[in-house]
Amino acid sequence: GATYPAAVCANTGDANGRWVSLDGSTWEDLASYGMDYTFMVRAYIEQGGSGGLSAVYTEGQTCTVVATPNSGYTFAGWKENGTTVSTNASYSFTVTGNRNLVANFTASQPQQYTVTVSANPSNGGTVTGGGTYNQGASCTVTATPNSGYTFTNWTENGSVVSNSASYTFTVTGNRNLVANFTATPPPPQQYTITVSANPSNGGTVTGGGTYQEGATCVLTASPNTGFVFSNWTKNGTVVSNNPVFSFTVTENASYVAQFVVQTNNYTITALADPTEGGVVSGGGTYEQGAVCSLTAAANTGYQFVNWTKNGTVVSSNATFSFNVTENATYVAHFTLLTHFITVSANPAEGGVVTGGGTYSHGDVATVTVIPNANYEFLNWTENGQVVSEDISYSFTVTSNRMLVAQLSFVDGVEEQNAMKVSVFPNPANDRIYVDCEQQILRYELFTLTGSQMGSFEVDATKVEIPLGSLPSGVYLLRLTTAEQVLNRRIVKE
Repeated sequence: GATYPAAVCANTGDANGRWVSLDGSTWEDLASYGMDYTFMVRAYIEQGGSGGLSAVYTEGQTCTVVATPNSGYTFAGWKENGTTVSTNASYSFTVTGNRNLVANFTASQPQQYTVTVSANPSNGGTVTGGGTYNQGASCTVTATPNSGYTFTNWTENGSVVSNSASYTFTVTGNRNLVANFTATPPPPQQYTITVSANPSNGGTVTGGGTYQEGATCVLTASPNTGFVFSNWTKNGTVVSNNPVFSFTVTENASYVAQFVVQTNNYTITALADPTEGGVVSGGGTYEQGAVCSLTAAANTGYQFVNWTKNGTVVSSNATFSFNVTENATYVAHFTLLTHFITVSANPAEGGVVTGGGTYSHGDVATVTVIPNANYEFLNWTENGQVVSEDISYSFTVTSNRMLVAQLSFVDGVEEQNAMKVSVFPNPANDRIYVDCEQQILRYELFTLTGSQMGSFEVDATKVEIPLGSLPSGVYLLRLTTAEQVLNRRIVKE
């Protein structure tokens, strides 16, 4: 029933029976407090917690022991002599005797998560590392591509989380990882190109080897001294006449460069002068002593003249053959054709004609007739056919021509009888008037080619002739009187 200090340590006393205070600062004799009955309470904390004590209480005091679990542990209960006396971490009781209490803890079960791994496409490769992991554990997933595929990346919910085939991370939750693989195209087909020379001492060949399908192969043939390259053959068929031969590889193949023994070869060059004068053929490469035949074919409007070599005429024949003994240049000479244009008047005394003469092929010639007094121009004829009704007739010269200016005598009777006839205005557009000394009985209109345009009976010395319906041109007016027939040339504008 006495009053004692609140807490007195039960550490081992010395030989004199003294006890140490709670703060360990002094030793004191219990008798000095008048203690007549005390109890020792010891609370032990096993691994996994804190809060144990060792203290002396007087009978009837209330003692509270508290167990605090460390991280990763949970409180299991207070035991005494192996028997659980409380499951509360804070355990209060009335001291009635010495007690030895043990706080028991159990390790907490860690949170676990699932890591799922898969391959895309499923045949693209193999994946490892998936499974169940404790929270905070380290997980490594590995993607190994199958043949014909390459690893691309790891994705989760469509987002890239790693570009490394071996991906390590700390597990903090469930994960669904996809290893993405990309198919690699198969390597292109490869083919072997074999090259050889025939004969083997004829030259050297390069370019053979292994090529991918679709690649370009370039073969080169270089003749040895005393040989010349002829062609490339494949399976006996000529495939190129060029010593440098390119082609696209599509198969295994063997190509042979054909060489022939060199002879003295010469080049014959054939030219045309002028170049537009004609076409020459026969030039080329010839072996010494071979026969070369050169041919010259004149173009339209030209004629062949001769072949020259170094300015000297060697042949006047369009086809020229000779034995080749040297490199040489031959020139086929051409000249423009000339044509003769002959002009005359019919009747000869009817007028003066000009424009005849010699013309080169393709020139433009103009022939003109000037009617003499009392004659009118009718037309130009060739071989009896009218070719023009123009006094001045122009045309392109392509052949010899004989042109005749047809003229008509118009005033011979008038001069004999001194009869006066006036035709006015001339040229005219709408109408003309005729004033004659004699009575006009009939008038007729003709084209210069002789076609009659109209015939009218009259009986007057003055006649009005309408022209409005006639096309513009030159016409022949024929006036008939009781004594004579008069012709006049009129022009309708």
